[in-house]
Amino acid sequence: MELHDHKPRRTATGRTCPLQMDEVTTQAAALAVKRAEEALDNGRLLSPGEALAIAGPIAREKETLFSIARDVAWETGGDQADILCKLGERFPVYA
Repeated sequence: MELHDHKPRRTATGRTCPLQMDEVTTQAAALAVKRAEEALDNGRLLSPGEALAIAGPIAREKETLFSIARDVAWETGGDQADILCKLGERFPVYA
């Protein structure tokens, strides 16, 4: 059986992350990690479950890995799924 468009990948936090990303996504992932670290340091990083539990005005002032990946992908043109995967590797508790 031949696999088409096969890319080497590794598994982390339940997601399949690429071993190599394009330059734009690599830079975007680094930016996203920086933003997630800042949110964590400031007490603004939530897990998906926490975000659902406090939905409303309070949640709008906080971040999730998904919201960071979405925003960075939109700003940079990087691949959102790969950025989110890298964030999940770095912050597995919040994935």
